[in-house]
Amino acid sequence: MTTQINSISVKTRRRLTSLFCVSVLLGITWWQSVSAEPQPAEILAIYFTPPEGSAGGLIKHIDASKKTIKVMAYGFTAMPLSDALVKAHRRGVKVQLLQDEKSSGNNVDAVNQLIAAGIEVRSDGKHAIQHNKVMLLDDDIVITGSYNFTKSAEVRNAENIIILKSAYAAKRYADNWVAHWGHGEEVSEKPSKKQR
Repeated sequence: MTTQINSISVKTRRRLTSLFCVSVLLGITWWQSVSAEPQPAEILAIYFTPPEGSAGGLIKHIDASKKTIKVMAYGFTAMPLSDALVKAHRRGVKVQLLQDEKSSGNNVDAVNQLIAAGIEVRSDGKHAIQHNKVMLLDDDIVITGSYNFTKSAEVRNAENIIILKSAYAAKRYADNWVAHWGHGEEVSEKPSKKQR
């Protein structure tokens, strides 16, 4: 009985420590946002849909990554992007995907491919929706905009993407990533398609 109580208390202490660390990080991030000086950023690319072709631009940057790719996605159904992430993973880039928990049933094919390749996937269900559309490449490239990483964004919707090179912006987005990744739930089994 004592062992069980100590085990629970160790877990509770770990959770409280994690919560404290995330709270400190969020406080620092908030302080940086209200006290920050303007920072330079190099615009590497801007894409709009229509016309099609934005996925090709994203893939070009994914293919050029060397160390890490962190993806925050509301929707992730674009198989060419999934293929590019798997290819990056196979050449030694650490790839991680954080998807919205509520829309995860739509992401089955792409997410299954990532999990099968050994890529870490988590679902964020802490918010009404996790609506970010962000890729962080290495330590200095931020990809963001309205563009969901979906086939619809490429061929049906009016969307935008901006790709920035900025260590400052990448650090700010990475701090936000850590907060969301920390409360995301690991997806270790391949999800099955929803019954229709």
